[in-house]
Amino acid sequence: MLEQNIEELAAVREQARRVLEDCANPEHLKQLLEKPASFDHSLWSKAAELGWPALAAPEEAGGLGLGWRGLCVLSEEIGRLTASIPLIANALAVQALISTDDNRHQSLVEQLVGGEKIACLAPAAQADGSTTITMPADGGPVRLTGHKAMTAFAAVADIALIPAGTGPEARLYLVELSDPGVRRETFASIDNARAAAELHLNQVTAVTLGGTALVGDITRLAALNHAFEQVAGAQACLEMACAYALERKAFGQPIGHFQGIKHKLAECYCLIEIARGCAFSALSAVESQAADQDAQVCAARLAAIKAYEYAAQENLHVHGGMGVTWEAMPHHHYRRSRCLALELGASNHWSNRLLSAIAGQSAQPHAEHSK
Repeated sequence: MLEQNIEELAAVREQARRVLEDCANPEHLKQLLEKPASFDHSLWSKAAELGWPALAAPEEAGGLGLGWRGLCVLSEEIGRLTASIPLIANALAVQALISTDDNRHQSLVEQLVGGEKIACLAPAAQADGSTTITMPADGGPVRLTGHKAMTAFAAVADIALIPAGTGPEARLYLVELSDPGVRRETFASIDNARAAAELHLNQVTAVTLGGTALVGDITRLAALNHAFEQVAGAQACLEMACAYALERKAFGQPIGHFQGIKHKLAECYCLIEIARGCAFSALSAVESQAADQDAQVCAARLAAIKAYEYAAQENLHVHGGMGVTWEAMPHHHYRRSRCLALELGASNHWSNRLLSAIAGQSAQPHAEHSK
């Protein structure tokens, strides 16, 4: 079974690389950056046709059953070329819906798995200080009022997963974005290809999907897949910088021969390998439902942010002034690195979450011993 999965994942990677290299070419990517809240409709249609939205979903839900490891393979290939499609959000929405064991969501699950509908994941309250979600206690349907900051793919999504509340009061809600109480607001951003929009909610009907545990699971899985996307993006930056350093000459020799350039590239390599190790360790912890999976994912998230941001910056520096020109590719990765570093909450949010996870693990043995 393990060998079969390895072969299937290798086939998925090969297919994804071939399709993305054809669809996400530099000229097409630049067109997406021209207009705020752009979305790659052609690539999403191709992805749906190939069954990518179904990759992580279990077979009983109409998916391909390759799990989060399969989705991480796709995330890597997407990150390598700075493509942008809502695979992660759709997979998370399916995961949240099937966890409720409510047959009423079956039709929506099928549409998400088939790519007919698009989901987005709004930032959690801890990552979005401007969010104030209120719920009436009149016995009627839950209604949400408030504001969610820039959310990837919210400009084109059909549904949104909305985390609301903090601590033990945290809940995950499902909102239909066709609701008349929803207003989407788009702005020009550093990465217009993310189809991002702010969500303004006014007495919007919502479905409660789960409590604190589900919020934690969904946020953890989102961070895990982002980490793989970031590591692959950082690797692409390193390869791009190395190739240019061997090609560009100064004072009669390639700039890669100079110590200052070597040190930058060596530091990139170290940070990427650390981030890669953290990502695979976190993936194994999530798959085995290890007790320390939250800490592992937080560490992977932090390492991936640092690796991608550093690699993207140094790739620009190695290319010099040409790196920030519209014709060059380095700025694509710089834009994406900044975007991915903030979408699920900045580093300080994940540092605090890591400390809380470590503190919780440290307290557990003491509590058991006291019994």
